[in-house]
This record gives sequence, structure tokens and C-alpha cells, in this order.
Amino acid sequence: MSLVLRYLCVAVCAIALSAGWCRCEETTPPKTLSLSEIVFSGLRPVKELDPLRYPKERRVCVQNYLAAIAPDSYLRTFEPPKSPERVILVRRVALTEQMVVLLGPQVRTEAEAFARVMPLTTEWEGMSEGPIGEADFVDNWLRKRPMTPIAPFLHLLKAHRLRAGYEAARARHEENLWPVLARRYREALNMAKSSSNPLISCIADDLEAQPFVYVEGQGMP
Repeated sequence: MSLVLRYLCVAVCAIALSAGWCRCEETTPPKTLSLSEIVFSGLRPVKELDPLRYPKERRVCVQNYLAAIAPDSYLRTFEPPKSPERVILVRRVALTEQMVVLLGPQVRTEAEAFARVMPLTTEWEGMSEGPIGEADFVDNWLRKRPMTPIAPFLHLLKAHRLRAGYEAARARHEENLWPVLARRYREALNMAKSSSNPLISCIADDLEAQPFVYVEGQGMP
């Protein structure tokens, strides 16, 4: 069960146990919620992110990220969706707010336009096509809008989706695909790491430090 589906299952079960029909194969999120999961899944509020449970060498990044978020920000106050129907809406709003936090309020219009049409789904079902499609969508946005103010975040988002696609491709033994995705991932990650925005570059480091982002046990690209 992937991280997105696992968290959705937990949320739905929370309101359905009394009816006696809810069952999840896995109902326990990772013990240490990562900064990458907060930024890229759009399903967990930042109040669940504890800097003290982070390795010392990466703790400053988490603290700076949290400091950049206003006390009344949607990212602090929203609740995980309790129905599949709300998942996409919550993820679109969270995606917009992540870009505003990391890049500033001046990008809101562009961030909203991007999040409104990003091809998000509730679940990739263990396949590589979903995250690859989202990475390709980012590429198309950057190609059509080379001066877009949200470019630093888009490189970061693209790297995350390509890593997810890589892990799925490895798990499904798509041997002609995963080397290509590994190369594209490194390119996108290096673009994010080279950003002059310290939050973008340190989140890129956090992404690279994760043992997996979608399918466990597939190694690093």
C-alpha cells in the first residue's frame, strides 16, 4: 500500500469504524513524518511535522520551513481528507499554498493556475504512469512558460514525481524505463539544489535523503 493510499485509508476508517465495514491492510503512517511527505503529498498538515524527530544535520531546514508558514495558514490548520472525493481538492489547495510559502505571495496567481490543472489523482496504484505523467506535465508547463515564477518549486516537484516513477518502474521490472527516469530525476534534483532559494535547495536535500517516496525497497536513482 502506497503512502498516499495508506493515509487516505486511515482518514476514511476514522469515520467508518462504527459502521463495522472499514478495513485497512496498513493503518500506521511512518513513525517520522518527513518534510518531503508534507510538501509533496498534500495530505498531511504541518502541525504533524516535528523537527526534534529529524536528524540534527537536517533539522534547520525543517525549522526554517515551519517558520515561513503563518500561524493561520491553511497548511497548519487543514484536516486530512475524510473521503476520497475530497482528496484532490485538498491536494490542489495544499499545492498552491506550498508554492506561496516557499516562493512568496507574489506567485499566488501562477500557483493557483498550475494547481488547478495539474493532473492529480487519488492513487497511482503502484504504476509508474501516474507520477511520470505529472512530471511530464511540469515539463510542458516550463516549456510553455520559461519565465514562470514558480519554476524553482516545479523542478523540485518534478524530481519527486520522477523518483516515484522510478521506484514504481523498478518494482515492476520496467528495465527500459527506470534508467531514463533515474537520469531525469538527477537532472531535476540538481536544478532544485542549485536554486538560490535556501528552502528549495534544502527540501531537495531532504528528498534525496529519503529511503523511498512511493515504493519501498527499490534503491536510489
